Amino acid sequence: MKTTGWFSWLSNPRRSRTLAGRVGQGVGVAIIGMTTGVALAQAPAPDTQPVAPNGYTLHQSVDLGGRMTNVTGSGAMYDTLVNMRSGPRVLGETFELRALPGTKHMLVDSLTAFGSGFGGDPNNFARLSFSKGNLFDFSGLFRRDRQYFDYDLLGNPNIVPGRSIPIGPTSAPTGSLAWPQVKVSPVMFNTVRRMTDTNLTILPLSTFSYRIAYSHNTFEGPALSPSYAIAKYDALLRQYQRNGSDDYTAALDWKPLPQTRVTIEENVNRYKSDTFFTLNPNQFMVQEADGTKVDLGNWDSETPYGASACNANSLGTTPVLSAPQTPGGLPVINAACAVVTSYLRTQPTRITIPTSIIRLQSSSIAKVTMNGDFRYTLANMEMPNYYENFKGLNGAVRSSTYSGGSASAHRAVLSADYGIVWQATDAISISDQFDYSSVQQPGWSNIPAPATLSTPTTAGNQTINYSGPLTPGTGALPHGIEGFRYPGFFGQSYITNSATLSWDATPRTRYFITYRYSDHTIGEGGDHTVRPVDTSVDPFQGTVEIKENAGILGVSLRPATNWDINGSAEIGYLDNAFTPVGSRQLQRYRVHTTYKPKRWMVLSGAFNDLERHNNTFNNEEEIAAGAIYYGPINHIDHTRIASLGATLNPNEHYGFDMNYVWNDVYTATNTCFTSGAAANLPGTATLKSDGTPDVCPGVFARGSTTILVDWHARAYEDIPVQYGSASIHITPNNKFRSDIGYRIDSSNGSRFYQDPRDVAGSLVSTWQQPFVDVAYTLHPGFIWKAEYNFFGYGEGGPSGPAYCSLSTGLTASVVPCASLPYPTGLTEASSGLTAPRNFHANNVTLGFHYEF
Repeated sequence: MKTTGWFSWLSNPRRSRTLAGRVGQGVGVAIIGMTTGVALAQAPAPDTQPVAPNGYTLHQSVDLGGRMTNVTGSGAMYDTLVNMRSGPRVLGETFELRALPGTKHMLVDSLTAFGSGFGGDPNNFARLSFSKGNLFDFSGLFRRDRQYFDYDLLGNPNIVPGRSIPIGPTSAPTGSLAWPQVKVSPVMFNTVRRMTDTNLTILPLSTFSYRIAYSHNTFEGPALSPSYAIAKYDALLRQYQRNGSDDYTAALDWKPLPQTRVTIEENVNRYKSDTFFTLNPNQFMVQEADGTKVDLGNWDSETPYGASACNANSLGTTPVLSAPQTPGGLPVINAACAVVTSYLRTQPTRITIPTSIIRLQSSSIAKVTMNGDFRYTLANMEMPNYYENFKGLNGAVRSSTYSGGSASAHRAVLSADYGIVWQATDAISISDQFDYSSVQQPGWSNIPAPATLSTPTTAGNQTINYSGPLTPGTGALPHGIEGFRYPGFFGQSYITNSATLSWDATPRTRYFITYRYSDHTIGEGGDHTVRPVDTSVDPFQGTVEIKENAGILGVSLRPATNWDINGSAEIGYLDNAFTPVGSRQLQRYRVHTTYKPKRWMVLSGAFNDLERHNNTFNNEEEIAAGAIYYGPINHIDHTRIASLGATLNPNEHYGFDMNYVWNDVYTATNTCFTSGAAANLPGTATLKSDGTPDVCPGVFARGSTTILVDWHARAYEDIPVQYGSASIHITPNNKFRSDIGYRIDSSNGSRFYQDPRDVAGSLVSTWQQPFVDVAYTLHPGFIWKAEYNFFGYGEGGPSGPAYCSLSTGLTASVVPCASLPYPTGLTEASSGLTAPRNFHANNVTLGFHYEF
């Protein structure tokens, strides 16, 4: 497979790293020469400050410079994590205009503008704000960020090397076409977001204030997207993202009392999606005899394209692939073989979401504070025209077109929140928080069967070259698409109430206890109120109700004036779960402390532990569908975070700070899985404690009568991550300042490997970022700056399952994976069967700060 050159150049042409490095070095040399010249020319010169408008003070600054970047290793991974390029930059700029005290009749009292990142950085922003006393207050913000992503393990089929399609006669092949390994992620993207937010408040300090706001966001750029079967085989698609949203807000704030505010707000969001899909151009590996490039599909299969993809009655004696010929220079595919010449899918979507809000905030009543809001949304979602077209050859079918398909849904959301705190005594307060939300989303869809054009089925005619009249017909809808479906329904409601009692036992000790009750109801299907469910209309319909009872006990302590400790413990129980991995039992523990032994020293620490369980066998949806799941599921997950920090600033000349964070995310669930063994490649296998194959229990009850098709395992993932940072701040005098530091993020995780050729990847990785920055004041208002950053990313460690098998069953031969003559995670390189992801990068930024 080719690399995605089209992908990089489609919306963000990127120079070669050698050329970029030379350009960056040239910019760096120019900046060094410029700043050195300034340093040598230190003869006193009169200040030439810009003249401020009458009645104002003016202050401006600009940070200009350039960046030099050198990357060794995976450029795709560098762009995914960093994406800083070489070249000149506007590192920052500010503009401040303020009215002098006592000045009247000015247009604005203050105006500020600042920005950063322009000139080529992946993230940049600009902000403008101005105000005039009690008349108005305006703010505007623009942000842009480029998101490049290619973590090539994600969604990768792990195709082994060495597979090929013969070119020439079967008995004496004259060559071969290599069956490509997938070297990039099939879900890579190179997109840009542009976000503009504006907000104007009129009469901000008056009894009645008026607010209007407008936001516009766009999201666009190319992406790769794996797809279901296009014609005969799966296709890798190029997706062009083109989405946008407009958000309008109008609000009235009424302040009838000094400590009371009532808000009436209307918000309208308009979302527009015009994303479309075509074939990935890099998949056109062969051509027809006339030079038309075609896609073979089957990109995610271990089995290369073969004669089974061709029409036997029209294949003739010509081989599946013949030697290349002009035009095109690619191998020539037999005209009777399945190919795709073009593909297009569009599904324009329009969503309008108006929301009305009434909000109350008040502390006007003695010893009582309250806040609440009421929100109502009635959204309309429309897909007016679904279109999908394939051209090529699939058996007798030359083209297939979905046209005129449509879908519509309405989403009604009613929600209310109310919280009140009553300070009953100086030491006791009682509070209650009530939350309610109800969502109703009925909808319908109408996807008609595709219209097809086919060749005659007579021998010799089922080729892509057939030029006679094509027969119109109707294709079948793929699995999961039901043609006309009405009504479809989804709805859910939440009712949650939390009551809290707080007690200040001493001036330095506070206790609180909270009881939380929630009721969560989920309904789906044709009629979610039917009990028992009617699966003749929809196999997945009915309601699931989940009730939770939880308690929280917390304490805040101040053992000394310079030492604070607070923590809490929460235990909850839910009587049901919507999904097998939904929690039934919940425990959460939290503690945080801050200690200041010296005025210049701050020490802090924190620990959080969230643990959830579900020991049930199945959920109501699976029962309604008639499925039999053999458990117990025995799901468990936890997230534990511990951190330590220290900041030391004994004087204005130097300081030190250090942080350490340990984070462990763990999840495990009993599962039944297919081994993945195919094309003489082994699949993952498991053993019982007695050494016999551990096949999934109850496989015959689920429909199999001849073979066992599933293995049984404890699917788990454990991701312990350690993060550390340390830096020293040095300021020996009022001209020189420097920061020297180091950051590291290290993961040493493990997991269950269902694919024996998969590797740990980022699960076992190290991400290092040492840095140095220096600033020197050459002249008041003129500062020379330099910054060096090193980026180092590496992966490695044990990967893959312990046991493999070429078959599944009670008598299957199970052996250690490393003993087999096939690639597995235990024997492959740390990058697996994809392109390496390790890289090192040196990033130097030179510039100056000028105030005027």
